Amino acid sequence: MKRTILLVIVIVLVFPLVGSGIPVLPSSVSGVFPWAGTDTVRSGPVGSRFSAAVREVTAYNVGVRKQTDRTPCIGAMGVDLCHLVDQGWKVCAANFVDLGTTLVIEEFGECRVLDRMNPRYSHRVDIAMRKDEVRKAVEFGLQQRVVEVKQRVTE
Repeated sequence: MKRTILLVIVIVLVFPLVGSGIPVLPSSVSGVFPWAGTDTVRSGPVGSRFSAAVREVTAYNVGVRKQTDRTPCIGAMGVDLCHLVDQGWKVCAANFVDLGTTLVIEEFGECRVLDRMNPRYSHRVDIAMRKDEVRKAVEFGLQQRVVEVKQRVTE
């Protein structure tokens, strides 16, 4: 009975705080949970999704057919990603936002979503790198980073 009452109290007090911007966990647990007690992760609804979240981030090489499809330089928006990446554009692929959306990736900066990923990676962001940076993409590996939706495309 005491556990049930305690559970109800926790639910009543904690759930309204989730998503409100008020930290639920004290900053003393930030060593255990790296995201706890930081101001970098801001949650709040933008449409039906969160505007910032810790996501899996990987890298791929535009122009490498084994990593893309039968048109390795052409992204989902129909533009030449090889040319854009060679010109210094920061391009990425993601399925959880509309094409053309600007994302801000922790320790990487802003990138424009101009490509899509395999549907099984609906939660990931894939950073586009040049064809000659295969080693760099492999070394990047799979990382957990804060990804913020900076600007959504409205159609």
